[in-house]
Amino acid sequence: MNHSAPEQIARWLQEQLFDAIPMGVAVVDRDHTIIHANRAFEEMFGVWQGRKCYAVRKGRSEVCNQCMDFETFQDGQPRRSEVLGQNREGRAARYMKHTLPIRDGDQNISYLLELYTDITETDKILKEYQLLFDEVPCNILLIDRDYRIVKTNARTRRMVGEIVGGYCFQGLKGFDHKCNECTARQTFEDGKMHTGHHIWRTRDGRTIHLHVITVPLRHFNDRFDMVMEMAVDVTQTLQLQDGLNFAHTFLETMVATAMDGILAVDQQGQVTIFNPAARRLFGLETGRRVSKQDLARMLPAEAMTLVEEKEHQVYLPDSTINTVEGRQVPVRLAGNQLRMDGKALGMAFSIQDLSELKQLHSEKLEAERMAAVGQTVAGLAHGVKNLITALEGGMYMLQTGLDKSNVGRVRKGMEMLERNIERISVFVQAFLGFAKGRQIKVQLNDPAEIAREVVSMYSAKAKANGVILRHERLGEIAPAPIEYESLHQCLTNLVANAIDACQMSEGGQTFYVTLRTFETDGVICYEVIDNGCGMDYEIKKKVFSTFFTTKGLGGTGLGLLMTKKIIQEHGGSIDYESEPGQGTTFRIRLPRARLPKIADGTETNA
Repeated sequence: MNHSAPEQIARWLQEQLFDAIPMGVAVVDRDHTIIHANRAFEEMFGVWQGRKCYAVRKGRSEVCNQCMDFETFQDGQPRRSEVLGQNREGRAARYMKHTLPIRDGDQNISYLLELYTDITETDKILKEYQLLFDEVPCNILLIDRDYRIVKTNARTRRMVGEIVGGYCFQGLKGFDHKCNECTARQTFEDGKMHTGHHIWRTRDGRTIHLHVITVPLRHFNDRFDMVMEMAVDVTQTLQLQDGLNFAHTFLETMVATAMDGILAVDQQGQVTIFNPAARRLFGLETGRRVSKQDLARMLPAEAMTLVEEKEHQVYLPDSTINTVEGRQVPVRLAGNQLRMDGKALGMAFSIQDLSELKQLHSEKLEAERMAAVGQTVAGLAHGVKNLITALEGGMYMLQTGLDKSNVGRVRKGMEMLERNIERISVFVQAFLGFAKGRQIKVQLNDPAEIAREVVSMYSAKAKANGVILRHERLGEIAPAPIEYESLHQCLTNLVANAIDACQMSEGGQTFYVTLRTFETDGVICYEVIDNGCGMDYEIKKKVFSTFFTTKGLGGTGLGLLMTKKIIQEHGGSIDYESEPGQGTTFRIRLPRARLPKIADGTETNA
């Protein structure tokens, strides 16, 4: 047995333990002078021999305020404190300081033993951890096996208040029992991560929805007594999801029940939407797949190309589509690129079936024509009645002349009969021309040339009546499918009426009639403008009805009725503006998209 071992241990403790301690150790007297220190202390603070502790540890020239060494010298109690100082390079450092009294045989305290542990990095890590724990953008809680809350971060405290020490089911949900869907319990049972959907009650009484994740907080030996619960507020997300679900359902319902055909194609050419109305329109049975190539055959030839090339809406107000049976259907079509953040996602089309509208329009025109015929018949009967009265007058003159052998009276009676018979013929011819239905035959004609010819034809009459007649052509106008003679008749009626209106005016002013021709946005326009007598309210009401005329026996009253009919046959419209004593403007509009189609083999007069 080696009896010298205790002596060796004692000697080692006496000679080497002081320097072997991995903490900074120093002995300080009552004057704060360091009288002894180990290597670890010197590595922390640098040269210490004969120097004051406050000079070595803090670089001060006088004793520290509130120095705790005084208290230990007085009461002999050990103390622990956290102090801020500087290291041997002069950089700020934080230390944990333990102060112990050294007593002599009489229990007097002449020296203190001070132990220093550098916690600068540890303190930094703790602060960073606390900052991360408090400011991470989710709620974090530490829960023990009794389901008590051990710690919460700042976000959680702001949301639900101070609940540390209480049960999680009470502090978070207001329950008096454990939750059935508790994810913390699942983690305690199997040591694995679990997720769930929880509902909390906030400090201000609101209810919020959270997505929760619980993980075990393990020790170095893989055991754990706490779980960390991370909870993200998804209340707004769920509300947005509900809103999106509602919007999606609403749009699906709108598309499915829309009376117009709606279809969409994605960027890869897949048809993603083809609603029931579109299937009915194209004659496609339910369930049949539609490809981009199918659409290219069924839609107007230019539609898909225009939408692919243009970012703004493509609008075809009067076009046609092809059904699967090969029928052509008149439609109004609108197409748009689908874009998001400047990126093309595909195309969408809205298609309105115009078959019924065109049929109704045709029936309306016919109804208007027949109504006008009825009005015309009434006017014609009234006019013929007046003419019969005139004929009776002529017969009376003729009969009395024969009875009295008065040749002059007989001749005058014959003249009256001839004039009124001719008048009846004019009435009947005009009525028949207006009343009969017909199919106009159009050719490609220059709209401006028709107007120029009308002005040329009436220039002599206008000059003879002191009226300046002129034609204004505003810009270029391409040839259009128009029935030359009938449109010529319309402009003739309007120009003749305008010259007559100037002739009927009072005053010595200069009168003019302007026939203006132009095109805007695919609409060919004619304007006949005069500064003649104008029309009052009563005349305006009768302009397009019956045999109304302001020319007495000089007119049939059918001119403007025929004009309106011809314009309607061309798919156009006519309206007017007039003020008594200031003049009248008649305006004809002929949309190119509504002009009649040219029959095969028809020659061009453009």
